[in-house]
Amino acid sequence: MTSVTGDADLESLTRLFQLAILPVVLISAISLLMLTVSNRLGRVIDRGRALIPQAGEARGGNARGQLSVILRRAAYLRASACCLVGGIFCSGLLILFLYLRGIGLSVMETAARVTFLADIVALLGGAGFLLADVLLSLKALRLQASSADAGKLPLVR
Repeated sequence: MTSVTGDADLESLTRLFQLAILPVVLISAISLLMLTVSNRLGRVIDRGRALIPQAGEARGGNARGQLSVILRRAAYLRASACCLVGGIFCSGLLILFLYLRGIGLSVMETAARVTFLADIVALLGGAGFLLADVLLSLKALRLQASSADAGKLPLVR
């Protein structure tokens, strides 16, 4: 026969574990986005380094234009990475606050809610900057394709 307090303790512990899973899921989601951002940033850096010698030449107007787009993309990706790392940091804080709340510090409930909100804002910010980079890269591709030879390449709008 189990006691009422034993059931309440088990229920409280179960609820704590359920709450602790949320930050882990957020960390996994943010980490996948961060992988995408870091891969895109690596490609942007490689392309930028390849364009730098061409941009310095006398007829490097096209390369300078491409380099300008590359630098804007790098700024978007840097902002995305900063937001996503901030989200991972908030998820770690959320785990800490939920643990402290679970051991009886009721003041941590407000801190956990604020941290969760900051985590979601960071995730949305990171995804937004990633989307801005994707849209800019597609615009740059469209411009490059139209300047290469407008008569031979069909442009999809």
